[in-house]
Amino acid sequence: MMQLRCTYCKTMFAISREETLAALEQMEEEKLKFYPAHCPKCRRANRIERLKLEFSYPGWRNDIKKMAKEASETMQPGAPTPAPAPVAKPEATPPSARKKHLHKPAATPAVSPKAGAGSAKAAAKPVATKKPAARKKPATKPTGGTKKK
Repeated sequence: MMQLRCTYCKTMFAISREETLAALEQMEEEKLKFYPAHCPKCRRANRIERLKLEFSYPGWRNDIKKMAKEASETMQPGAPTPAPAPVAKPEATPPSARKKHLHKPAATPAVSPKAGAGSAKAAAKPVATKKPAARKKPATKPTGGTKKK
């Protein structure tokens, strides 16, 4: 398990040991220097250096060799392979048992091609009425602070 922090949203997330091994194997095959670990929150790729991954999984090359050896043993030509299970097809429902649509599709207004795009836009949008302007309060004269006698 390797703990990482997203460089974009600062969320902590972990990479499992199996994902680390798969990343190291991919990096080895493609000669990459960085692995793009995707953040589960923001889904952005975070660059992880190869040395950091190798440090978190010591002996990863031996584990890859073991997995390859186990895979080759299971896929030998003399080994019996399990037959795939038959897939049951869902029974087709008769047309009489299907639900009938109760709603009719909404009728769209027919626009003649001669009318042009301007009239189609005008017909599609409802015309908004203008609101009357707000009335301003009458300005009051400022008082100077001294009263006349």
